[in-house]
Amino acid sequence: MPLMPMSQILKEAEKRGYAVGYFESWDYGSLEASLRAAEEAWSPVIIGFGGRTFVQDSGWDEVKLTGFAAIGKELVKNSTVPTAFILNEVSDPELIKRAMRLGFNCVMFDGSGLALEDNIESAKEIVKQATKLGIDVEGQVGRIPSQKERINRDFLTDPEAATCFVHQTGVNALAISVGNVHMLIHKEFSVDWHRLEKIDKLVNVPLVMHGGTGFPDKLIKKVINKGVHKFNVGTILKKVFLEELRKNLTQKDLDRINPQELIDSTSERDILKKACSSIKETIKTKLEAYGSAGKVKM
Repeated sequence: MPLMPMSQILKEAEKRGYAVGYFESWDYGSLEASLRAAEEAWSPVIIGFGGRTFVQDSGWDEVKLTGFAAIGKELVKNSTVPTAFILNEVSDPELIKRAMRLGFNCVMFDGSGLALEDNIESAKEIVKQATKLGIDVEGQVGRIPSQKERINRDFLTDPEAATCFVHQTGVNALAISVGNVHMLIHKEFSVDWHRLEKIDKLVNVPLVMHGGTGFPDKLIKKVINKGVHKFNVGTILKKVFLEELRKNLTQKDLDRINPQELIDSTSERDILKKACSSIKETIKTKLEAYGSAGKVKM
């Protein structure tokens, strides 16, 4: 199945009352696990990489970006479910332009560190170029803190600013800050419901909830009803991957076993395959929670 526009995937989710997951990968194994999870669950999905994966001290890694873009495009060619391929959370417009030329069919521009006017102008230019290539753009208004930061009310998305941003830029989806936190593992965050409701009433594109790792399952349906139709998930995938690796390594006597059986092997002992399988099962659980599992006709 060819790449499907993110806007089309989210439009269907909006119409049928569920959300779609974007599961952030860091290599071939994690990317493949994301797609296989969606296929086994018969769910639409958004796969891809975060912009920080390609950032270096001197700029960004052109070779790595090119290689990872090729991997994603090749994987999706044989997908049996609707799939979009995104480069997520990029603040450098030049990196976004390169990603669009390499085959990502959606990009997420994070201009939350800019003044609203500058965020609008940068996003508007990106959307203009993306539209010519048939590529979707996700924007962001409001700052989403990380787990070690204290949430400041100034971070939260202003509904009127969000409306202005969407209207002037033409983005296909909007990431918002309503109490959500990046990389939150050990506790859940609370949602500013009044703010979310107002954003939903004023903004006419699907809303995106970054920080899906720490989002409470019990609130998923409620935020879907308030316009959220995309969840971003990343940290929990790395956590279960590392936990599975540690579990299997501590059970092995590495001095007495052939390393070829543990890595890049067809053997059941392959620890990387087991770790990727743990990613896949975690994603399938998320897809069930978002209501997207089983939504693809077999």
